[in-house]
Amino acid sequence: MLKRIYQYLLFACVILSVSTIWYESPFQKAILIGTWVVFFIDYTVFLYLSKDRFQYIKKHPFDLIALIPLDTIFQSAKLARLYRLWRIKTITKRFSNPIIGKAMGLSPGTWFLTSFVFVIISTFPFYFYEPVVDSFQDAAIWSFGSLFFIGRFSVEPTSFIGKVVIVVLTIVGILLHALIVRTLFHYVDRIRKNWTSG
Repeated sequence: MLKRIYQYLLFACVILSVSTIWYESPFQKAILIGTWVVFFIDYTVFLYLSKDRFQYIKKHPFDLIALIPLDTIFQSAKLARLYRLWRIKTITKRFSNPIIGKAMGLSPGTWFLTSFVFVIISTFPFYFYEPVVDSFQDAAIWSFGSLFFIGRFSVEPTSFIGKVVIVVLTIVGILLHALIVRTLFHYVDRIRKNWTSG
Protein backbone atom coordinates (compact mmCIF):
# COMPACT_ATOMS: atom_id res chain seq x y z
CA MET A 1 0.00 0.00 0.00
CA LEU A 2 2.76 2.47 1.00
CA LYS A 3 4.74 1.50 -2.10
CA ARG A 4 1.74 2.29 -4.32
CA ILE A 5 1.18 5.66 -2.60
CA TYR A 6 4.87 6.45 -3.11
CA GLN A 7 4.61 5.55 -6.81
CA TYR A 8 1.56 7.82 -7.15
CA LEU A 9 3.52 10.63 -5.45
CA LEU A 10 6.38 10.16 -7.92
CA PHE A 11 4.01 10.19 -10.88
CA ALA A 12 2.34 13.36 -9.53
CA CYS A 13 5.82 14.93 -9.42
CA VAL A 14 6.31 13.90 -13.06
CA ILE A 15 3.03 15.53 -14.17
CA LEU A 16 3.73 18.72 -12.21
CA SER A 17 7.34 19.04 -13.42
CA VAL A 18 6.43 18.35 -17.07
CA SER A 19 3.60 20.89 -16.88
CA THR A 20 6.14 23.58 -15.87
CA ILE A 21 7.51 23.43 -19.43
CA TRP A 22 4.21 24.81 -20.71
CA TYR A 23 2.81 26.85 -17.82
CA GLU A 24 4.31 30.01 -16.39
CA SER A 25 2.99 30.18 -12.83
CA PRO A 26 4.07 31.57 -9.45
CA PHE A 27 4.41 27.95 -8.25
CA GLN A 28 6.82 26.93 -11.03
CA LYS A 29 10.00 27.38 -8.98
CA ALA A 30 8.47 25.61 -5.95
CA ILE A 31 7.37 22.67 -8.14
CA LEU A 32 10.84 22.32 -9.73
CA ILE A 33 12.61 22.54 -6.36
CA GLY A 34 10.12 20.15 -4.72
CA THR A 35 10.51 17.60 -7.54
CA TRP A 36 14.31 17.91 -7.31
CA VAL A 37 14.18 17.30 -3.52
CA VAL A 38 12.03 14.16 -3.97
CA PHE A 39 14.39 13.01 -6.77
CA PHE A 40 17.44 13.66 -4.53
CA ILE A 41 15.94 11.70 -1.60
CA ASP A 42 14.89 8.83 -3.90
CA TYR A 43 18.36 8.58 -5.48
CA THR A 44 20.19 8.89 -2.12
CA VAL A 45 18.07 6.20 -0.42
CA PHE A 46 18.49 3.74 -3.31
CA LEU A 47 22.24 4.49 -3.41
CA TYR A 48 22.52 3.88 0.34
CA LEU A 49 20.54 0.61 0.16
CA SER A 50 22.44 -0.77 -2.85
CA LYS A 51 24.99 -3.52 -2.16
CA ASP A 52 27.57 -2.08 -4.55
CA ARG A 53 27.33 1.72 -4.49
CA PHE A 54 29.94 2.30 -7.21
CA GLN A 55 28.07 -0.09 -9.51
CA TYR A 56 24.82 1.77 -8.76
CA ILE A 57 26.40 5.11 -9.72
CA LYS A 58 27.80 3.53 -12.91
CA LYS A 59 24.35 2.16 -13.75
CA HIS A 60 22.62 5.55 -13.20
CA PRO A 61 25.09 8.22 -14.40
CA PHE A 62 22.45 10.56 -15.85
CA ASP A 63 20.51 10.55 -12.57
CA LEU A 64 23.64 11.73 -10.77
CA ILE A 65 24.22 14.51 -13.34
CA ALA A 66 20.55 15.56 -13.04
CA LEU A 67 21.10 16.10 -9.30
CA ILE A 68 23.69 18.83 -9.98
CA PRO A 69 21.96 22.25 -10.08
CA LEU A 70 23.73 23.32 -13.27
CA ASP A 71 20.83 25.52 -14.41
CA THR A 72 21.84 28.06 -11.73
CA ILE A 73 25.42 28.11 -13.08
CA PHE A 74 24.55 28.65 -16.78
CA GLN A 75 24.71 32.31 -17.78
CA SER A 76 22.60 31.72 -20.89
CA ALA A 77 18.86 31.41 -20.21
CA LYS A 78 18.59 29.10 -23.25
CA LEU A 79 21.22 26.70 -21.85
CA ALA A 80 19.55 26.74 -18.43
CA ARG A 81 16.18 25.95 -20.04
CA LEU A 82 17.67 23.10 -22.10
CA TYR A 83 19.32 21.63 -19.00
CA ARG A 84 16.04 21.97 -17.06
CA LEU A 85 14.20 20.14 -19.87
CA TRP A 86 16.84 17.38 -19.88
CA ARG A 87 16.61 17.08 -16.07
CA ILE A 88 12.80 16.81 -16.25
CA LYS A 89 13.20 14.07 -18.87
CA THR A 90 15.66 12.19 -16.62
CA ILE A 91 13.43 12.54 -13.55
CA THR A 92 10.38 11.39 -15.54
CA LYS A 93 12.24 8.29 -16.71
CA ARG A 94 13.34 7.43 -13.16
CA PHE A 95 9.97 8.08 -11.53
CA SER A 96 8.14 6.14 -14.24
CA ASN A 97 10.22 2.98 -13.71
CA PRO A 98 7.23 0.90 -12.44
CA ILE A 99 5.29 1.77 -15.61
CA ILE A 100 8.34 1.09 -17.82
CA GLY A 101 8.91 -2.23 -16.02
CA LYS A 102 5.35 -3.34 -16.82
CA ALA A 103 5.58 -2.06 -20.40
CA MET A 104 8.80 -4.06 -20.96
CA GLY A 105 6.62 -7.18 -20.74
CA LEU A 106 4.67 -6.00 -23.78
CA SER A 107 5.83 -6.28 -27.37
CA PRO A 108 7.41 -3.24 -29.12
CA GLY A 109 4.47 -3.37 -31.55
CA THR A 110 2.07 -2.72 -28.65
CA TRP A 111 4.11 0.32 -27.53
CA PHE A 112 4.08 1.85 -30.99
CA LEU A 113 0.39 1.08 -31.50
CA THR A 114 -0.45 2.74 -28.16
CA SER A 115 1.70 5.76 -29.09
CA PHE A 116 -0.03 5.95 -32.48
CA VAL A 117 -3.43 5.94 -30.76
CA PHE A 118 -2.25 8.81 -28.51
CA VAL A 119 -1.17 10.75 -31.62
CA ILE A 120 -4.54 10.21 -33.36
CA ILE A 121 -6.59 11.15 -30.27
CA SER A 122 -4.49 14.27 -29.52
CA THR A 123 -4.84 15.47 -33.11
CA PHE A 124 -8.51 16.36 -32.54
CA PRO A 125 -8.08 18.81 -29.63
CA PHE A 126 -5.14 20.45 -31.44
CA TYR A 127 -7.26 20.89 -34.56
CA PHE A 128 -10.38 22.19 -32.77
CA TYR A 129 -8.85 24.30 -29.98
CA GLU A 130 -5.49 25.62 -31.21
CA PRO A 131 -5.84 28.85 -33.22
CA VAL A 132 -2.36 28.43 -34.75
CA VAL A 133 -3.28 25.09 -36.38
CA ASP A 134 -4.75 25.59 -39.86
CA SER A 135 -5.56 22.04 -40.97
CA PHE A 136 -6.12 18.53 -39.63
CA GLN A 137 -2.86 17.47 -41.31
CA ASP A 138 -0.96 20.20 -39.43
CA ALA A 139 -2.58 19.06 -36.17
CA ALA A 140 -1.51 15.44 -36.85
CA ILE A 141 2.07 16.50 -37.68
CA TRP A 142 2.20 18.66 -34.55
CA SER A 143 0.86 15.80 -32.42
CA PHE A 144 3.33 13.29 -33.88
CA GLY A 145 6.25 15.71 -33.52
CA SER A 146 5.32 16.57 -29.93
CA LEU A 147 5.35 12.88 -29.00
CA PHE A 148 8.69 12.06 -30.59
CA PHE A 149 10.50 15.32 -29.81
CA ILE A 150 9.33 15.50 -26.16
CA GLY A 151 6.90 18.35 -26.66
CA ARG A 152 9.43 20.60 -28.37
CA PHE A 153 8.12 20.76 -31.92
CA SER A 154 7.43 23.73 -34.24
CA VAL A 155 4.89 25.76 -32.21
CA GLU A 156 3.72 25.92 -28.61
CA PRO A 157 0.07 25.45 -27.58
CA THR A 158 -1.87 28.51 -26.46
CA SER A 159 -5.19 26.98 -25.32
CA PHE A 160 -5.65 25.27 -21.94
CA ILE A 161 -6.77 21.99 -23.60
CA GLY A 162 -3.78 22.11 -25.98
CA LYS A 163 -1.40 22.52 -23.03
CA VAL A 164 -2.98 19.61 -21.12
CA VAL A 165 -2.74 17.37 -24.21
CA ILE A 166 0.88 18.31 -24.84
CA VAL A 167 1.80 17.52 -21.21
CA VAL A 168 0.30 14.03 -21.71
CA LEU A 169 2.12 13.65 -25.07
CA THR A 170 5.40 14.75 -23.47
CA ILE A 171 5.10 12.12 -20.72
CA VAL A 172 4.15 9.38 -23.22
CA GLY A 173 7.06 10.48 -25.47
CA ILE A 174 9.57 10.28 -22.59
CA LEU A 175 8.28 6.82 -21.63
CA LEU A 176 8.50 5.68 -25.26
CA HIS A 177 12.10 6.93 -25.51
CA ALA A 178 12.97 5.13 -22.26
CA LEU A 179 11.41 1.90 -23.55
CA ILE A 180 13.31 2.12 -26.84
CA VAL A 181 16.63 2.76 -25.07
CA ARG A 182 16.03 -0.07 -22.56
CA THR A 183 15.11 -2.49 -25.35
CA LEU A 184 18.23 -1.57 -27.33
CA PHE A 185 20.45 -2.09 -24.26
CA HIS A 186 18.68 -5.38 -23.57
CA TYR A 187 19.39 -6.64 -27.12
CA VAL A 188 23.00 -5.39 -27.06
CA ASP A 189 23.54 -7.12 -23.70
CA ARG A 190 22.03 -10.36 -25.06
CA ILE A 191 24.27 -10.22 -28.17
CA ARG A 192 27.32 -9.53 -25.97
CA LYS A 193 26.49 -12.51 -23.69
CA ASN A 194 25.97 -14.81 -26.71
CA TRP A 195 29.25 -13.56 -28.23
CA THR A 196 31.28 -14.17 -25.04
CA SER A 197 29.68 -17.57 -24.32
CA GLY A 198 30.08 -18.77 -27.92
